[in-house]
Amino acid sequence: MNAQFPAPADAAETPQRPVVLIGPMAAGKSFLALHMSKFYGYDFVDADQVIVSRYGVISKIFAEHGEKYFRDLEADTVAEILRDPDHANAIFSVGGGAPTTPSTRELLRHELVAYLEVDTETVLPRISGNRTRPMLQPDPERRWQELYESRRACYEELADITLDGRGNRPVAEIGADLEAELTRLRSARSAGGTTDITQEAQA
Repeated sequence: MNAQFPAPADAAETPQRPVVLIGPMAAGKSFLALHMSKFYGYDFVDADQVIVSRYGVISKIFAEHGEKYFRDLEADTVAEILRDPDHANAIFSVGGGAPTTPSTRELLRHELVAYLEVDTETVLPRISGNRTRPMLQPDPERRWQELYESRRACYEELADITLDGRGNRPVAEIGADLEAELTRLRSARSAGGTTDITQEAQA
């Protein structure tokens, strides 16, 4: 990986790349990204929200066009946001299945990626009876477990930072953990000059 690490919004140096948040459905990625925007000065970008604003409700896209059509829209949206300098200082939340698309996964190998890890016990109250997430139908709990198990290795492989979101930890604690990691990496970059941030993150 060769990601350029983003500085905070008030830093003198112009930031060059967003921080990408990955993790399973209902992990709280968008909530965390919004928290980081509000309390730490990052921009907030959510891939699903961009898709909805442009193409309509995701469940309807699935119903009318199928998963492949949606994944293609999603991959194009992620690539566009990663290229856009207006989002260089963003915490960028992507959908749970986004990293499983080969083109998206390849892009994320070159970005700074934070993985929000959760478990079934944490997510279950958030998904019980859910009818708005097409990938969780018709049995949200069983489908969530199946999807998580099939995607977990991908999340772990891409992660430069792993955040513990299990046990309903307050978002303020998770956000503080993320900011601490980002601050540490900024310090490493400043001290090391051309240090590859993603290699440092994995050390």
